[in-house]
Amino acid sequence: MEPVGALRQGHRLVAMPELIVIAYTDQTAAAQAAAELDRCAAEISLDPDAVGVIVGERDGKLQLLTSRHPGATAAWSRFWGVLFGVLMNEAEPSELDRSFRQRVKGLLGPGSSVLLVAVDRVRPETVLATVSQYGGNTLTCPLGDDTAAGLWPQ
Repeated sequence: MEPVGALRQGHRLVAMPELIVIAYTDQTAAAQAAAELDRCAAEISLDPDAVGVIVGERDGKLQLLTSRHPGATAAWSRFWGVLFGVLMNEAEPSELDRSFRQRVKGLLGPGSSVLLVAVDRVRPETVLATVSQYGGNTLTCPLGDDTAAGLWPQ
């Protein structure tokens, strides 16, 4: 049996990129978890540009926060912009499952926040363990080849 989130290419298994979403009922928790991932990025082999935060402002507006580290490619900026549009149902079609998108959007209310982490070579369990002290409601979804194109070196 093959692990979830893996594709078979010839005789070897290749991990599929995955999006981890952790929702918090607090407006600042996702940013705190993102800062922890940034601090531990080298230790857990996580690209620090693979982390984003959506904050549900008290007035109902949503704000996407990302950080750009030295050496970051334009692909990350494009990825986060497109992903935000897809999650807010402003961009169609999408490789992301429709019910997943609806669930994420439903978790974003005034005063809430969501941590977004795109992983390729890092196991999702490693990311979740790193931010476990912040709690939250976790969702995951595979990222298709088109969505993840250019984000990680091959």
